Amino acid sequence: MEIIGGKTPYFPNILDVFPSVARKLYKRGEAVIVDIRQPWEYQEHHIPGSVLIPLDYFDFLFPRFIERTQLSQVAVICEHANRSTYLVYSKPYLFDGLRAYNVIGGIDLWIRMGYEVQKGIDDNGKLWYKLLKSK
Repeated sequence: MEIIGGKTPYFPNILDVFPSVARKLYKRGEAVIVDIRQPWEYQEHHIPGSVLIPLDYFDFLFPRFIERTQLSQVAVICEHANRSTYLVYSKPYLFDGLRAYNVIGGIDLWIRMGYEVQKGIDDNGKLWYKLLKSK
């Protein structure tokens, strides 16, 4: 039996999941991992293929990102899951029409589980700035 996480009846489209589940969804192409940390944190280490949308700009940029990508599932991650938990449960309206996964333990647990990370800023790390400048 696989434990995938937990959810609350108040937010049926939001599910708390462990990094193993988020990774499996990402590897299958079923979800995009959205990193909500600061750019300097992303540059220090991030999950390959994850998209950076800093928490400070999330309310404004996430709807633009969704509109352009037509996603239906997103895994939200930060360093330890404090910011991602705050985001998904204090602003659930941002995830209307989506399945949102809050990654328990964040990138810290992701790394401790032995999963891949990389350093530097890639195109996915610059996307938020392009979205900010676009009309």
